[in-house]
Amino acid sequence: MTNKTYSWKKRSLHCVFLLLTVQSFVICAQTVIILADTPYSDEEKKMLQGPNGTLYQLLNKEHPSAVLHLGDFKSGAKSCTNELLIEHKALIAQTYPGKVIYTPGDNDWTDCDRSTLLHSFDELERLDFLIELMYQTAPLLTKSLAEVSSQLGQIENKLWINDRLAISTLHIVGTSNGRVHINKSNKKKALSKVNDRDKANLDWLNKIESHATDFDALIIGFQADIYQQSVLQSEACNNSSLNACDAFAIYRQAFKALAKRLNKPVLISHGDTGDFCFERLDDNLWHLNAAGDFRYIDATKVSFNKELSDTPFSVSGLINTSLPMMGCNN
Repeated sequence: MTNKTYSWKKRSLHCVFLLLTVQSFVICAQTVIILADTPYSDEEKKMLQGPNGTLYQLLNKEHPSAVLHLGDFKSGAKSCTNELLIEHKALIAQTYPGKVIYTPGDNDWTDCDRSTLLHSFDELERLDFLIELMYQTAPLLTKSLAEVSSQLGQIENKLWINDRLAISTLHIVGTSNGRVHINKSNKKKALSKVNDRDKANLDWLNKIESHATDFDALIIGFQADIYQQSVLQSEACNNSSLNACDAFAIYRQAFKALAKRLNKPVLISHGDTGDFCFERLDDNLWHLNAAGDFRYIDATKVSFNKELSDTPFSVSGLINTSLPMMGCNN
């Protein structure tokens, strides 16, 4: 059997055959698995560990194009030691070697300065270590994803286009995107870095849009729940704010405008909060709060089918296939 024949047979497992009266059509759905807010516990580690972990097996059975990890790959209650971060990177890497796209979460660096932790760190120092570990140290998580691109100056922002589906990440975290609970870093420097990240993220969206002719749909992943009710009810942030505020209005506006300009399906996916829910926000804009964060110990399967214009994205849990809930009210 040739590699070409095997590749087609393997891919055909993900295709739906519709037999009509005169013609037969083959509709192929591309699948991405999303992990978020995991692993926090020893139980979750066992579930992700190959070859026998439940989530490991279910994930690999799907043969997804890629795995997207939306950050918080450790519990916020555990110290951000080098050893723990290295251990958790290794665990994530082996779930689907060379095909994991990871974006940082607040547990992974901004929350590392909590006074309640056994070992508390300067959060900006932890960010530097995290970037080096996750994006510059072998094994590279994306080494088997052909032509994955990174943003110059913000290497954690990724774009990968595969078979007309674009998968991208932005560095957006909780704690009002790093504006609050700055306990050990220089506050002025930390706030300046927030502004730098915001500018870089919006620049990256423009870069993604410049590739619009190369894709039929776009998935954007990051950590923070930018649609959470407590966020929506907060006052807008300013350059000197050190209190909880709505740091995400610029992103909600940018995503809505981008979906209109592209006139193509755009899925916004994040972790951060406990709900596992899915909803349509606008004509071409969908919102997914992915499984994770203790409440739903699961992974999220997202399939894109360009032939289904009204429902181009189908979403389910790998373990609990009856989820997510339709509509988000957190």
